[in-house]
Order: sequence, then C-alpha cells, then structure tokens
Amino acid sequence: MNDIYFELTAFSIAVFCGIVLIPLMIRIGHRYNLLDLPGQHKRHKKPVPILGGVGLFAVVWLSIGISTLVFPEQFTDFSDMIIFILLGALIILLVGLSDDMRPLPAWVKLIAQCAAGYLLYLGGVTVEFLTIPTGSVEISSFSPIITIVWVVMLTNAINLIDGLDGLASGVSLIGAISMLVIGHLYEVGGSLIFILPMAGYLFIFLFFNRYPAKIFLGDSGSMQIGYYFAVYSLIIPLKSYTLAALYLPLLALGVPLLEVFSSFVRRFLGGKNIMKADRRHLFHYLTLFGLSPNRVVSVFYLLATIYGAFAIAMFYLNRALMFGIFLFFMVVIFSVFYIFITKLSSKRSNFGQKNNVR
Repeated sequence: MNDIYFELTAFSIAVFCGIVLIPLMIRIGHRYNLLDLPGQHKRHKKPVPILGGVGLFAVVWLSIGISTLVFPEQFTDFSDMIIFILLGALIILLVGLSDDMRPLPAWVKLIAQCAAGYLLYLGGVTVEFLTIPTGSVEISSFSPIITIVWVVMLTNAINLIDGLDGLASGVSLIGAISMLVIGHLYEVGGSLIFILPMAGYLFIFLFFNRYPAKIFLGDSGSMQIGYYFAVYSLIIPLKSYTLAALYLPLLALGVPLLEVFSSFVRRFLGGKNIMKADRRHLFHYLTLFGLSPNRVVSVFYLLATIYGAFAIAMFYLNRALMFGIFLFFMVVIFSVFYIFITKLSSKRSNFGQKNNVR
C-alpha cells in the first residue's frame, strides 16, 4: 500500500507542478525572448518558447526531493546514486539549453553526453551484463564504455524525433507509461521515481505542445527525456536481477530507437557526419509523401503503443516467440518506410526531369 501512496504522490506532484510551471515557462520565454523563431526549414509560423526542458528539470527533481523526504524507505537501495544522476541531468540541461540559445558544435554536445554517462558509471548506474532473449554476457570490464554509449544513444533518440508538434512528447509519454508497467512487473519499487515525475509532466506538457504548439521541449527537454529513460533502463536490471529487464525497456522505446538506427545507417552509408542534423528523418518523409503532420504524429503514437505492448507481452508470453514476432514486425515497418521513401524519390526525380524538359 505504501508503494501506491509513493507513486501517487510523485505523479501528483509532477502534474500539479506542470500545471503551474508550463504556463509560467511560456510567459518567461516570451518576456525574455527565449524563443524558437520561424525560419525557412521550420514548420511553426510564430515564435515559440523553448523552455520545456527547464520545466521538466524543475518538476522531476522537485518531485524526487519531496518524495525522498516523505518516503525515505523507497530510496535506500540507490540513495548514493541520486547525486550522480542529478549532476548528469544538470549537464544535459545546461548543454541543451545552450544549444537552444545558440547552436553548439556536435562534438560539444557529444562530450557533455559522455560526461553525463561517465557520472552514472561512477555512481553505480551502469551496465554489468548485456542481455538477449536467450541469455546474458558479463561485460563488467567494458562497463564504462558501454554505459556511456547507452546514455549517448538514448539521449539523442528522443531529440531525433522532436520535429513535429506533440511528436516527441507524446511518444515519450507512451514510452514512459510502458516502462512504468514494466517496472511494476519487475517490482523495482522506488526507482519508479525516475520515470513517474516525467510521465506526469509530459501528460500536462502535451496539452501545450500539440499543434499548434505553445511551447517546445527544446534540446534541453528532448535530451533530458532520453537521459532519464537511460537512467531508468539501467536501474531496472540492477533492482530486479532479471535477464530480460534490460532489453524490455528498449522495446518500449522502439520508435525513437528506430529513428536512431535509420538515421545512423543513412548517414553512414551516405558518407555524411552521423552527428549532423538534417531533414531526412522518417517523419519528414511521411509529411513529404502527403500525410498531414497530425496524421504522422498519430502514426508514431500507434507505433509507440505497439512497441510498448510488445515489451509488456514479452514478460508474460514465450519470449523467443514474441521476439520473433517483433523482428517480423520490424521488417514490415522497414519495408513500408522503404516503399514510402522509394516512391517519394521517384516522384522527385520525375518532377525534376519534367522541369528540365521545359
């Protein structure tokens, strides 16, 4: 029963603070010109505040602070980790906010993300083994490197899909809900504090971030969400000592990780800088193909829900069977996107040939 009170308290604090802080962040953004301005390659037509990440940081850590005081017994297993997690989150917030104000070189952001990952390793939030559906491999000797790569990958995953109103915040909310369910299944107790406040904040934030958005997450928000997902997905196996506890959260984040994988492959094969932003993400292709932004967002919400359902189902059902179905689903998704991209490229080529004839 105490767990229920703890979870309700953490979530309620986040919801209440979100209701208060988000409108305040919007006003501060307009007053002090902390805005994302319209431009040639941007979809919004009016300046939009970019302080969603500041609100997220405040809500998450206020909720953690109050919950620590009210329910200290929930934090005994990882009380020593909290300061390292906080410092890592602060690094992500500051570098993201700096990038929102004035774009930073990719290597600066990468160094900051690596530093945040290394802090987690120092605090004991680390990967000690890699899991696959059939077993595990101990990797303690490579823990620092793998933990850093893990954090960098998930930190950038949400950032890559933050291109349409409500896309990153909605997909992240669905992923957070899926991971909360997984956390309950593995009885990870107090570690839910690293995902509950974020879910509560995103629940309110989405009302302000839907089209037409009144506030953006900014890099400070999208990277921070990925960071908290990384923290939570590392803590679940530490608490549960269960082989599947590491890769099930990854399935819940299937949509952003699909974007990471496709972007990496596309840029690598094209000989381009894998850290340099572009406008060739999956959601860009869908809008270019003719789908409205709202429909694209709905498609990604559906995919996020399906991925979350896969992750939860693998706890109950035969994991080898479910993993096989999941791989088949991935092939189907890639095939559909490939058809979209091929047809779009063909249309563009034909359009160019007609113009040349004229």
